[in-house]
Amino acid sequence: LMEKLIGEVEHLQNNPPRFVPQEDRAIKHLKEALEPYSKDKGGPLSVRHITYVEGRGNLILEYNPKGLKQTVAFVGSHLDVVPANPETWERNPFKLFVEGDKLYGRGTTDCLGHVAMVTEAFIQLA
Repeated sequence: LMEKLIGEVEHLQNNPPRFVPQEDRAIKHLKEALEPYSKDKGGPLSVRHITYVEGRGNLILEYNPKGLKQTVAFVGSHLDVVPANPETWERNPFKLFVEGDKLYGRGTTDCLGHVAMVTEAFIQLA
């Protein structure tokens, strides 16, 4: 999942008018990972993709295990990244590199790494 998200980073850069992020490109990968655990497939996750501006959607997840009547927690995150100039990077910022216990690529710590981690946490809960 992380490799797919970092692979979209070039289209997630946020610095209008030059760069307008297209969060839907990342959302498609999140939805693919979560779909097997969705209510539509008999799972406990409600997965809703909402959009107010074309290409700049949001993903809302709700975890509702049987018998639970209240919300357990709220987690918020973002899918855009600050622009990266490949000429100033030692590695391609638009590709995930794993070297030992280190990850390289724009968005690995802010905030696509967190998005991947939270997605995996929801999958484990489901």
